[in-house]
Amino acid sequence: MKSRHGLNSNHWRRVTPAILLAVAAQLAAAQASQSKEASARTPDPASLHAQVLIAPGDLLSISIYDEPEEDQEVRVEEGGGANLSLLGPVKLSGMTAEQAGEFIARQLSARHFLLNPQVTVLIEDFATQGVSITGEVNHPGVYPVLGNRTLLDVISLAGGLTSMADTAVTIKHRSSPDDQVTVRVTVDDATAALNENVQVYPGDLIVVPRAGIVYVLGDVARPGGFVMQDDGKVTLLQALAQAGGANRTAAINGGLLLHKTASGYATDRIRVGDLLKGKLPDFAMNPNDILFIPGSRLRYFESDSQGIASAAVGAAVYHVVP
Repeated sequence: MKSRHGLNSNHWRRVTPAILLAVAAQLAAAQASQSKEASARTPDPASLHAQVLIAPGDLLSISIYDEPEEDQEVRVEEGGGANLSLLGPVKLSGMTAEQAGEFIARQLSARHFLLNPQVTVLIEDFATQGVSITGEVNHPGVYPVLGNRTLLDVISLAGGLTSMADTAVTIKHRSSPDDQVTVRVTVDDATAALNENVQVYPGDLIVVPRAGIVYVLGDVARPGGFVMQDDGKVTLLQALAQAGGANRTAAINGGLLLHKTASGYATDRIRVGDLLKGKLPDFAMNPNDILFIPGSRLRYFESDSQGIASAAVGAAVYHVVP
């Protein structure tokens, strides 16, 4: 007997289990792949000890396989050394826990105390138990890191970024104080944020800088300062649009652009009307630039640039939600 689609019903019953098994296999493979990806994103608990360097003040737990009487806990001294049984003072700061275990094992073997010892070192107590976060977060301070923590975790503990925060966040790791990592934090896109979500460790310092601001003042709908949110880039026409555009009473081609310099402000005449008509190319503004659009009835002289700069200081600052 055939179905209305021309298939033999007996054949349909025979192939269905095979199809179901194939589908089940594909689902299992997909779940395994997702699980693998999730595992890759989830930091290994051992990584906290694997990547952090021993520092003065840390409490170390040292054990030797099959030698329980030699187990000990020692505090690393200010100079970076620790007083170990059998070996005496040994400098361990600057090593990872794994490197310290290998070093102690070599010393025990070289001094003929033990034959082929297997030494395990764990950092039981960090001298600095927290991660410091400063700058444009709602609650800067030091937050405990007793297990695996990520950059977004600590930002969340600090109450999140302020409206003035730059998205380029700097992390200074305790394990490499001369190096620093700059991560661009994306709070509006969860997927992008996870891709940039890095591990942080006790003693690390997170710095969230203030974003750049451009000012649009004068005869515009909403004069004020505007946070440079798009990776710190904004063009003159974009800034004017954020200010609601020029009013009808504005002398649109009498605009002034003030650039901050070491000695004050340099002023350029800007024919904004020609930019709007496409007669002149739009261009990027720099942080602290001031665009001033005078009214058609206002007589403006370049000597008033200091007055415009003073007005910018007291201007409202807006965080434009994309």
